[in-house]
Amino acid sequence: MMKKSKWSDEQLEQMLTQMPGVKDKRKPQEIYQNITLKMNKKKRKMWLVPTLASAAAALLLFILAPSFINNMNSSSFDSAQMARENTNITMDSENREASSKDESFSTLQKEEEPQQDEEAGIYSFEGQPSNSYAVKTVGENEVLLTYGVYLGGVMFPSVVSVIVDSNGENVVEQWQKTVPRVNEVIRKNKEWGIDEISNSYFEDFSEVVTKDNSKAVRVDVNNSINTESFATAEAAEFSHTISSFRYLLEDYQHVELFQNNQQGITIGQTGIIENYIDVEKDTKKAYLYYINDSSDRKILALTYEDFNTIEQALEAMKVEAKQGDYNLHPPIISEIKQIKADGSNLEIHFSDDSDLENTDNYILMLDAIMLTAKEFNFETVTFYGNIDQIGDVRIGEQVPVPLAPNLIQLQ
Repeated sequence: MMKKSKWSDEQLEQMLTQMPGVKDKRKPQEIYQNITLKMNKKKRKMWLVPTLASAAAALLLFILAPSFINNMNSSSFDSAQMARENTNITMDSENREASSKDESFSTLQKEEEPQQDEEAGIYSFEGQPSNSYAVKTVGENEVLLTYGVYLGGVMFPSVVSVIVDSNGENVVEQWQKTVPRVNEVIRKNKEWGIDEISNSYFEDFSEVVTKDNSKAVRVDVNNSINTESFATAEAAEFSHTISSFRYLLEDYQHVELFQNNQQGITIGQTGIIENYIDVEKDTKKAYLYYINDSSDRKILALTYEDFNTIEQALEAMKVEAKQGDYNLHPPIISEIKQIKADGSNLEIHFSDDSDLENTDNYILMLDAIMLTAKEFNFETVTFYGNIDQIGDVRIGEQVPVPLAPNLIQLQ
């Protein structure tokens, strides 16, 4: 370990004065020249590195310039190409969007049109609003055919109608030939709740001329059918099918009943032999409407009960009719303040505060009222209310009663 010095400042100062002198023997000019040379050398060393770096950078630029220029050109080309592709993509997207809109519009148009079954040649109108629930007119070369059916599993009697082109045959022959086509429509639209036309009871239908030169329908009952054993429901179904002819424009007077080529049969357990059944034009029944749970199609249906007056029938059209678990719904949804019979014209006056509308429910109401008026032998109906027109019915004007209810479309 070194010992700490014990010299004082005065002793050190005295010792230094006793040391020999040191003197630079060079001339001042020589000293200046040496200093200048050293400074110049330092400057050259400082600038040499930047110079070399600049030269290297220039050489590197010379070498890389062509590649850089090519990359720039390629980048510019790629940018232009990308711009064009983006433009094309945008245009394709716009075209696809426009095409999609056109397809959507086309699909909407198809949905609004009746859908056709090409194989069966049948049009279905399920889920579409109806502008009429009754047949109002028939063309010059067309034939109206009507069929007695039941709704909701033989719960409510009703009638469906079809219009076909006249083929030169009599109406009864066309009626019989068209039964399979009508049943095909019913089968394809089971959700409507319409039962098929019961034709297993019958072998043949034909048109005949009676002794008084009026037209009638001859029905040949299936020989294997024992009509005497019919239960009440079977007898009602049998008779309701025969009642199909009451709406036909040929104005048949009655239906003659044959079995085993002999006239007269017993229907049900009455023990009464019936040679014919009159075609009733006025059953004095009312029209309500049926709608199945799995469908939104409304179908006009007849009440089981018949009424003494039109006023009673219209009153019954304001409340539901229940049959088992099934209901018929009331079509009259507006208050009627007056009902007036004027000869063959029936006047219906709605109350002043009834809000009548030109919508489906009100079209249904007027058609049901007019068909019910037909059941009481009225030929025209005049409606009065606070609207000009509902459907094709002009308010305040006499309107002919419809020909038949529930038109089903066939091709």
